[in-house]
Amino acid sequence: MPNATITFTRYNEPNWLVWETLNSLAGQRGAVCQILFLDQQDDPEARDYTNSLSSETLRFQYETIPAKSLSYARNYAIKQAKYDTILYVDCDVIAEPDWASNLAETLAQSGVGVAGGRIVPKWHARPLLISRARFVLDQYSMLDLGREQRDVARIVGANFGLRRDRLGAQARFDETLGRRGGLLFGGEDTELCNRALNAGLTVKYDGRATLQHQVLPDRIQYRWIFKRLYYAGIGRAMQGGLPA
Repeated sequence: MPNATITFTRYNEPNWLVWETLNSLAGQRGAVCQILFLDQQDDPEARDYTNSLSSETLRFQYETIPAKSLSYARNYAIKQAKYDTILYVDCDVIAEPDWASNLAETLAQSGVGVAGGRIVPKWHARPLLISRARFVLDQYSMLDLGREQRDVARIVGANFGLRRDRLGAQARFDETLGRRGGLLFGGEDTELCNRALNAGLTVKYDGRATLQHQVLPDRIQYRWIFKRLYYAGIGRAMQGGLPA
């Protein structure tokens, strides 16, 4: 049975949304996990609910951290993780029961430094027609390459993991990239993948490690999509221009 640390953070998302993520993580099977909820707001109700979910194989921990950025929270988790296999999700996902065990098994394969899973949408309103386009689904942090495994150039940050022991000094996120202060910056996950590949490690996609990414009505608008594309463009420019 693989061991893994699962971690996520929230900026100001509502408790009901976070509860659904927590409940899906409490239903994980086939792995022994430390689950770190790094909250960027001090919430006694969230603390009590998180700590109440612990079981024999799943140990939940709640901690309040400074509201700096997503990359800061991910770096903080690397320092606090009990296990070298560290799995990341967003605070608005619903993971299938074997998500953690499948992703951890993929990261256990020889030479794998980063691995990501399949991300499918759970729409809370009727999606826009343009949402069928791959580049728009990218803005919603979706990734669906089927149920198989394959080598890839990058993963998507709503569903991925890394091997701290293999990455060594490269096990870090660029804190000039990624979401912060409610702004939709990105690129920190792609930048990590680039460094892993340059270090001679493999980046894997595992379609068995599936979760749903919830899309709330306020994001099912052209205005939100254009805003997300704007910040994605800034992130790409900060990394040197067009992606490979």
